[in-house]
Amino acid sequence: MITRILSLAAALLAIGVHSAAAQEVPENTGPNANIVRWAEGSYRYADAAGERDRGTESFRLTVHPDGTRTMIMWHDLFARNLQYSVILRVEPSFRPIQAFANYWSENGYKGSTLVTVDGDTLTAITHGPNGRVDQTLTVPDGLSIGSHPVSADGWHAWHADHGSDGVQQTGALYGIESSGDLSKPPIGALTYMATEVLGTETVTVPAGTFETTKYRLAGRTSIWVTGPDRLVVRMANARFSYELLTLTRGGAGD
Repeated sequence: MITRILSLAAALLAIGVHSAAAQEVPENTGPNANIVRWAEGSYRYADAAGERDRGTESFRLTVHPDGTRTMIMWHDLFARNLQYSVILRVEPSFRPIQAFANYWSENGYKGSTLVTVDGDTLTAITHGPNGRVDQTLTVPDGLSIGSHPVSADGWHAWHADHGSDGVQQTGALYGIESSGDLSKPPIGALTYMATEVLGTETVTVPAGTFETTKYRLAGRTSIWVTGPDRLVVRMANARFSYELLTLTRGGAGD
């Protein structure tokens, strides 16, 4: 009996080893096939005069073989004890596909939001101190998501007509509530944002010198955007300023 049991155990072990060997897939030793190119960097966030630091931000962008892009952003607005952690994925056109945002405020944890865009339907599910909130909206083609880090804010003007002068109302912004009021869940609202294309400009910041396209958003914020991934080089208005501190890129074209 003992001999039979040992023989059966040996047979089962042999089958397990053979099955594991048959299923083993050689590991990739080169670049990640899901990343065509990438970029990572950081921003300095200051007052409008650039005299007092208010926060920092870092990002990691990956561009995938199907042309979609994923931006991971982390914002430390220490001047107000706010922290934003965001993942945003967009189509090759920069129209949003999905976003996840997690917010801490000066009054504690505010909550998280998962946003999904499917055609003309946007759905959002939030969880926070006041429980779960669900939302469904009909959205236009010219859509962007405002999650509050600035790394992806160059994507707000993806739908702008560069052959037109003056103010355009070509798209809508889904802006997520991120104040310190914990009674307000981090759910979004649609607003139609005025966009102006102000031409090209060479801009020098700590990360280097870049050829940019300049836009004015909502009639008050200027933003300088560079390259095929529409990275933000500078952003400024009457209250604050952002400058690209560091930038490292890799993959196709580098």
